[in-house]
Amino acid sequence: MDGEIWGDADVTYPDWKGTAQLDERLTIPWEGLARTVGLDSDQWQVVGFSIGGGEHEYDLRVVATPRDVWEKVKSDDDAEIEVTEFLVHDVDPLAILQQMTHMFDLRMRLSGLDGRKVRVRALSDLPAELFVDEIFGPQTD
Repeated sequence: MDGEIWGDADVTYPDWKGTAQLDERLTIPWEGLARTVGLDSDQWQVVGFSIGGGEHEYDLRVVATPRDVWEKVKSDDDAEIEVTEFLVHDVDPLAILQQMTHMFDLRMRLSGLDGRKVRVRALSDLPAELFVDEIFGPQTD
């Protein structure tokens, strides 16, 4: 079979790794990702999107499958879904993300932490003084 598997995010030197989840907006003015980027939602089912880029700009890519293909495979948990990956031009990916979001959570960890737990012991705001000794106890060298 041709093509490549569309998988997890991947960069050459991952200093940070993480996860994200999004609860899509169901209220107006949001009409869905397909319509917003110019895909006919009667002909295409969006199955994924990515925002990537670098120091200068980000791009938005939408992964979609034709509706007839989607109808055949959507109830088969083992079926591979063949898609087209569309590069969306002339949009601000972060504006699209904000437009489509009811709730969003992105969590990134330093890659060197591996599977270690990170416990939140205090909450604060920036800019603000963080009184380390008062929250974490006296610090020794």
